[in-house]
Amino acid sequence: MEEPTTMIRKAHFAGSWYPADKQTLRALINESIEVVLKNTTYQHCPYRFAVLPHAGLFYSKAGIAPFFAADLSNVQRLVVLAPSHYANLSQDALVSAPLDGIETPLGMLESQNLSSAQAKYFSAIQSEHALEMVLPYIASLSRPPTVTLALVSHFSQPQAVKTIADALVAELGEQEIQAGRTALIASSDFTHYGPRFGYTPYQSGAPLKVREDDLALSHLLCEGRIEEAFAFCSSKRSTVCGYAPAMVVSYIAHHNQSRGWVADYYTSLDISSSPDANFVAYSTILWR
Repeated sequence: MEEPTTMIRKAHFAGSWYPADKQTLRALINESIEVVLKNTTYQHCPYRFAVLPHAGLFYSKAGIAPFFAADLSNVQRLVVLAPSHYANLSQDALVSAPLDGIETPLGMLESQNLSSAQAKYFSAIQSEHALEMVLPYIASLSRPPTVTLALVSHFSQPQAVKTIADALVAELGEQEIQAGRTALIASSDFTHYGPRFGYTPYQSGAPLKVREDDLALSHLLCEGRIEEAFAFCSSKRSTVCGYAPAMVVSYIAHHNQSRGWVADYYTSLDISSSPDANFVAYSTILWR
């Protein structure tokens, strides 16, 4: 398929995964942030790194809002790393496209492209919901930063995580990251459990056991223990879809001496009242 000469990433999932109407969408975002601000257990401080969920906003807003409830006025560039759910990408590779802008129902975001961006990845960037769910939140800021979108799906070994992360830091500028002017978000839902996902290792008490697994992985990521996180995902045959971008952000956060914490954890069963053998878990990890 021939690529468009002007590469604007459209709001492909507006009207299905979240409201397309400006007022309705802004109300959803504001209400989710207000819930966070009223919760005294949250550490309301600027964050430089995060792992945030990417399900439809009905499910993911509670997990995304904690990052955006903090003061982000110092952030000039926000990098969003996501897995690829639809395009088959090579392992140990971070890919992006040279975008001319990023459309949201709340306005156009300015794209700041990576030097390695290639037009052949435009369709992968355009079709990826894991990139899109945070974009309305970014556009809702009073002064939205520039946005960099990239995909990374699979790693063959922990050393590959470090190689990708070091190259990304060199590109973004270590001083910009250390100063908090450049922040990074890894987009990841956690365990996908049930017959629908081909993942049913537990005969009973699945939600509790999945929670134990997800929190164990979340704490490894908080502490930047990449080798152990990689081994954990491999041994469990994990269905955490964004483990790769999460490990990249975890590694960079650890090397910037950032302190991580699990800000929230819940599953789709906590949001929807209908009983279901299938569920998806969401963990929000934030680093100061």
